[in-house]
Amino acid sequence: MSILEEQFLLFKIDEEKEDFEEIKITVNPLCTLLDPKFIFLIVDPLDKEIWIWHGSNATIRMKFIATQKAPKIRDKYGVDFKISAVDEGDESPKFKEIIGLE
Repeated sequence: MSILEEQFLLFKIDEEKEDFEEIKITVNPLCTLLDPKFIFLIVDPLDKEIWIWHGSNATIRMKFIATQKAPKIRDKYGVDFKISAVDEGDESPKFKEIIGLE
């Protein structure tokens, strides 16, 4: 398991299944895996944070599913994890650092 895999977990919304599916992180930086047509959930177990990244072309339905399913993933790793939503193009400096945009 790489250092990147140990630090972050990545999930992508599957609109058909109405749930998140885990994506194996094989490349660095994470931003290369993000696609504007989808919503991704990034779990940072070290900082106890979960980021829901909304791609600019993600549907309203995907956003609704992500909002409903994110707590399920949070509960799997720790109920004290903070969940934050991030829109593509409006990422915070901290988030940009995490995904490798800065």
